Amino acid sequence: MATKQSTKSAANDIQSLFDPQGYQNVFRTMANSNERLTQVMVETGTRSTEIFSETSKEALSNLHELGQVRDEPAAYGQAYNEFFQKQMELFMRTAQSFAGVTQETAKNSAELASEAGRDMAEQATANAESAADKAGPAAKKAA
Repeated sequence: MATKQSTKSAANDIQSLFDPQGYQNVFRTMANSNERLTQVMVETGTRSTEIFSETSKEALSNLHELGQVRDEPAAYGQAYNEFFQKQMELFMRTAQSFAGVTQETAKNSAELASEAGRDMAEQATANAESAADKAGPAAKKAA
């Protein structure tokens, strides 16, 4: 039958197997990854907002030009034609800009996820090895 002292000693030995610093490192790595991912998302949101703003300004400018009074009735047809052409070009440039932002965000996110996974795996391995190194002497002591 285990005595109170040997039970307490065993509990202390078990607790000593776990390295709190290792777990702090894991949480620090997670926090750093979170910070960097947040930075990527903020940059993406900022760039997307800039694209929307530039597109809106240009579209409104195109609309302003369309709404001007013309001297000849045929000039209205030409104005509509130019307006639609400008709007299509604006649409294509905007789509390309968003595609570029999306690709950059995906690339950065994938790199961050890969790096975080690698760092977490390394830290988990180090924690497991540290616990294994401590378990051997603790098992001998318990026996």
